[in-house]
Amino acid sequence: DFWLRYLDAGVRLCPWFCEPLMVALYTVFFYLIATPARRAVLANLAVLFPDESAPRRHGRALRVVWNFAWSLVDAAHVRGGREVIDWEVSGLEHLQQLAASGDGAVLLTAHMGSYDLAAPLFGRCLNRRLHMVRAPEREPESQEYANRQREHQHSGHCIIHYNEPGNMLAVRLAALLREQEIVAIQGDRILFEVAGMRVPFSATHSWELPKGPFLLGMLSRCPLLPIFITRTAYRRYRVSVFAPYSWPQGRFDKEQATAEAAAWW
Repeated sequence: DFWLRYLDAGVRLCPWFCEPLMVALYTVFFYLIATPARRAVLANLAVLFPDESAPRRHGRALRVVWNFAWSLVDAAHVRGGREVIDWEVSGLEHLQQLAASGDGAVLLTAHMGSYDLAAPLFGRCLNRRLHMVRAPEREPESQEYANRQREHQHSGHCIIHYNEPGNMLAVRLAALLREQEIVAIQGDRILFEVAGMRVPFSATHSWELPKGPFLLGMLSRCPLLPIFITRTAYRRYRVSVFAPYSWPQGRFDKEQATAEAAAWW
């Protein structure tokens, strides 16, 4: 838990005018030493931008780490109880429709570094309880420390559930959706021993997605609401909410319906 403690101490002690310099230095530092992560980002960028030169691709990868670093710093400020984030919301009408309906739903989002920041905002916008699913930290000490730091998020508006092996979380989430609760879950990558499914991305590549979020929505017949949180400027984020995906009426083939929902996502 050293880096988590170091980050939380840093945002408390570092003067605001030194923060951009520190973030820049640590971005370059981790970009150079975190070789597996750097290679993974570069490999993904090679798929997205196959015709770009190596220097241009490294520039994009460095920008990814830069934005992720700021997201971590901003999240640490929020965990410390400091209101430092400015929000803009696109597609607010979809959240308002969900709030007015009182129905259960699956908020489907991606690992973009700013998940923790926006979860309490969703709860306030919806004026309903939000159940947020998180993956546990890699080390037990880090998980214990993160639990203590996130205690303030366990409120009437936002409840955190950790997707730990053997805890039967899927059963709990299905029960919550039947009770017309709202569940926020990340649906863009495989973590731990979970079932996956392949979705075509291009003529030469496919995307492996977790099957659970789509299966959960299909079994509960709850709509899937896509939400993305993007860092746009210094301590400013955009929440983009898109129209929900609704399941077919009547009887249908479950495997085909799940595959169609994943392809839509």
